[in-house]
Amino acid sequence: MSSKHPFFIVGSVRSGTTLLRDILRRHPRLCAPEETHFFRWAEPYGTEDFERSYLKNKVFRQHRELDGLNEFDFFYTLQQGRHRKDLMDNYARIFKDNNNHSGKRWFDKSPQNVYGMLLLSAMYPESRFIHIHRHPYNVVASLRAGGMLARQPLRGAINYWLESVHLVNEYRKGFPDRVHELRYRDLCDFPLETVNGILAFLGEKPIEEFPEDIVVGDEQDRYRGILTDEELTYIRDCCGDMLNVYGYEN
Repeated sequence: MSSKHPFFIVGSVRSGTTLLRDILRRHPRLCAPEETHFFRWAEPYGTEDFERSYLKNKVFRQHRELDGLNEFDFFYTLQQGRHRKDLMDNYARIFKDNNNHSGKRWFDKSPQNVYGMLLLSAMYPESRFIHIHRHPYNVVASLRAGGMLARQPLRGAINYWLESVHLVNEYRKGFPDRVHELRYRDLCDFPLETVNGILAFLGEKPIEEFPEDIVVGDEQDRYRGILTDEELTYIRDCCGDMLNVYGYEN
């Protein structure tokens, strides 16, 4: 049975979260704004530090423009909200109104909201989480190479992956029925089956055909031309047992 409750895509950056969001956006029942990051940082809602994170960030301003929110609307929403859930709900409402998405079920794809997963869970007790994960070698290689994100040092790139899988793995021990996990490689190799598995978890109708204009490339293990053997050993040492937990043999 279809649900009206939102859901959240979380995980490490460079793991296919944007691709997955763009695919799910094509479902007639679903819609999603650009990344919000409303549950990313630890500063309490209503503090100057919390507000500064969103009002002064150039990328977030661009996201709001793409979502159809002007800065006055966002500032008013930020000031009127009692807590993060108010901010998220009101942002989603304005986004839906301004983009002809009335009646659709909204979801949010902000990978780093994984850091606020427990708070999200408390404020949205009926919500569900989609965790897409990728081999850490490829995540680290992508972050080391740079591009959409600034080039990261090795330890920082590793911990994008390691911290996210630790957080999700610990959360699912308490709430296994609220988390659906998938590999990025499976999305690449079996896109239709993988997406319909997600839709079944969400209680949404399956799709019969995969969108032709969405290109899903192969997981090509590009790390081989980017990372040295010494760096690969360091990644394995840092990630330890979590490699085995997520099926990436150590």
